Amino acid sequence: MAANKFWKKTELSNLEQQVGVALTQIEQSLADTKNLKVSSVVDYTAKINAKKQVYLVYIPHPCLSVFNKVSSKLLPELEKRLKATILVVAKRTIESKWVKNHRSQTRPNSRTLTSVYDAILEDLVAPTFILGRRTRVRVDGSKFYRIFLDEQDKAELEPRLDAVKAVYKLLTTRDLEFEFRRDDVFYSKRGASKKVQRKQ
Repeated sequence: MAANKFWKKTELSNLEQQVGVALTQIEQSLADTKNLKVSSVVDYTAKINAKKQVYLVYIPHPCLSVFNKVSSKLLPELEKRLKATILVVAKRTIESKWVKNHRSQTRPNSRTLTSVYDAILEDLVAPTFILGRRTRVRVDGSKFYRIFLDEQDKAELEPRLDAVKAVYKLLTTRDLEFEFRRDDVFYSKRGASKKVQRKQ
């Protein structure tokens, strides 16, 4: 049953077996997870010296839209069953702009290194959204990226941020710092775009 939740994979490790069983159980209460598949699962606990177990779940890119719909309900259920911090990332491909099959071929923007790294970060902080990004340079010349997240999700995200930083550093070699701020939404006044006709 666990193998049914994996994309084109039959031989599963013990960890992948556990994740597959947990997803099958969650599927009974969350019908929207029926079409969600998993590519592989990697244990990052030893690599980042985390106190709690940290599992990185790779999903196929076509399943990303399914995950985004159910991420707020799925992640707490997975973490409760596996007793670990679960991070989910879609599998993406980075293409070199110099490798071409023919002269007129152009590389899609979604396959560039910057675009893929930004998309990985958005996956890791799901289900919240990134409000802003800033690139900062330290005195010694090293760069780090300051990421602004919604203040309303602080209670849910704060315990996971150390794991997100460490895993993102391993995947991309980028240093992150997170800050929470209020998401100010501005609404345009009704009829503001219409031109006011002056009386002559």
